[in-house]
Amino acid sequence: MGVDSIDGLPHPRETLQFFGNEAAELALYNALQTAKMHHAWIFTGPKGVGKATLAYRFARRYLGAKPSDESPLSSYEHDPIVAKIANGSLGDLKTATRYDPDAETVKRDVSVAAIRQLTNMFSLKSSNEFGRRVAIIDSVDDLRDAGANALLKTLEEPPKGAVIILIANSLGSILPTIRSRCRALSLKPMSDMEMKQYLPKYNYAQLTMANGCYGRALALDKYDVDGVYNLIAGYLNTFPNCPMGKAFSLADMARDEDVFEIIFELLSNWIYRATNAGTGGDIKEIEVGESAALARLTSRIPKEKLFKAWQSLQDLRGAVANNLDKGAAILEALKIIKKSLENK
Repeated sequence: MGVDSIDGLPHPRETLQFFGNEAAELALYNALQTAKMHHAWIFTGPKGVGKATLAYRFARRYLGAKPSDESPLSSYEHDPIVAKIANGSLGDLKTATRYDPDAETVKRDVSVAAIRQLTNMFSLKSSNEFGRRVAIIDSVDDLRDAGANALLKTLEEPPKGAVIILIANSLGSILPTIRSRCRALSLKPMSDMEMKQYLPKYNYAQLTMANGCYGRALALDKYDVDGVYNLIAGYLNTFPNCPMGKAFSLADMARDEDVFEIIFELLSNWIYRATNAGTGGDIKEIEVGESAALARLTSRIPKEKLFKAWQSLQDLRGAVANNLDKGAAILEALKIIKKSLENK
């Protein structure tokens, strides 16, 4: 269902490659070498940075997969444990998400039933000789009070050989009672230079939107992000001309929900970068010479006015969830930004 993976990419349990965050991988590897493994971990970082990929990477090795020599936690790809984890058939590994397999629906949160089903695994005999089992909750941001309380009982009295990994986009979203019983591991976005090393192909609009998250960059690869941004820049960067043909092209493209999200994100990013350029700050250029162009547009515009436009965009984005026409929303968003650039 994609609730614990990025649409269009292999599920993290199938993904053997891991890029960036070598320090986080090494910390887990070192913990694996110790006599007593900590029973609970929180992996934090933005979506697409590789939290779930690292969780399954660790699980393979902890549950007995043969190592390979690519990096500290890499596994031999033809190991039976690797195959069982990839197809979800290894009984010593369970995952709790918002997906309800019985009803085949995605719930608003990770239910208490999902947590109890997860922790029930610890009452069963493990299939490996070490008595090890791994539970992954993806993500703990979606955990509510009842589920958190059910999890807390297991964290307070961890079964022998159990490791519980909580995946979180924000450490602040986790209850202190849970956080205090876990070891936190923060995954950081990569620099653009690192991203360019690992991406088979890229453009600067894609790099800007990915913001250092490799998975996010790959997910964007199937879209013409650069072409979308060229239309946005062709409309806004030429203010006060703003050719309407480009605006209508964007509105037409917004019929595709994924492209609509990309357009909206790029528009929000445009205001953010334009504001920074106008106050003399450094920005990531998507088009060559863009810093000067954006500074020309915003250097005399009060920063508060631009921030208000950014906030209006977020409000408009919320209205789209209430069935506002997506094409009309894009035209309205462009109108909001255009008005914020008027020096009066």
